[in-house]
Amino acid sequence: MTQSLANRSLDWLADFVGQDWKGDVQYYSASEGEMDRRWTAMIWPFVQDCDFRHCLDLAAGHGRNTRKLLELRSCRKVYVVDINQDNIDFCVARFQGEPRVVLIRNDGVRIPEVAPGSITMFYCFDAMVHFDSDVVRSYLAEVRRLLEPTVGRAFLHHSNYIGSPGGDFHDSPHWRNFMSIELMAHYAAKEGLVVEKQRKIDWNRDQNYIDAFTLLRLAS
Repeated sequence: MTQSLANRSLDWLADFVGQDWKGDVQYYSASEGEMDRRWTAMIWPFVQDCDFRHCLDLAAGHGRNTRKLLELRSCRKVYVVDINQDNIDFCVARFQGEPRVVLIRNDGVRIPEVAPGSITMFYCFDAMVHFDSDVVRSYLAEVRRLLEPTVGRAFLHHSNYIGSPGGDFHDSPHWRNFMSIELMAHYAAKEGLVVEKQRKIDWNRDQNYIDAFTLLRLAS
């Protein structure tokens, strides 16, 4: 499944990735079963000092990350954002009656429904690893717009795979798109953001660090 990515719009690039996660119940069910372990072992140690009062869960899928955010006592609101309407519909049913949840179907590039400076935690786990680097940068501009100026942070789980520049991410290991920990820091700086910390992730303990965590804040 190889596509030419030359001269494609941001909207096309976002939809190209989003198509793969329409109605994939088996994937979401398996990922749900892993979520508590991932959170305890990897995510929470990286983000535990952050402010979770007003969260945004980007590319939320069936809401497994949203569930963990809602479990935090400090959490007052979670914007649940996804490009796919069937995922939004699933989360409507899943979080029915939960007043802290706001559901948004976006275009995969922008989140205009959320007010500037209103988010204390912009959160994306297990999705941005597939995003085209141009889409990643577009979301970094949204991070800059949305973060609360003093305590706002962005936790981004992204690709650290540079083996196929310009290639179709379906042809890369584990569908990782072209991105690196250094490129993330570079884009962040250009968008007025500061890297607080980064960590490369070696899922298989084979020295192939194809993923990374990055924590960002606004530049002062």
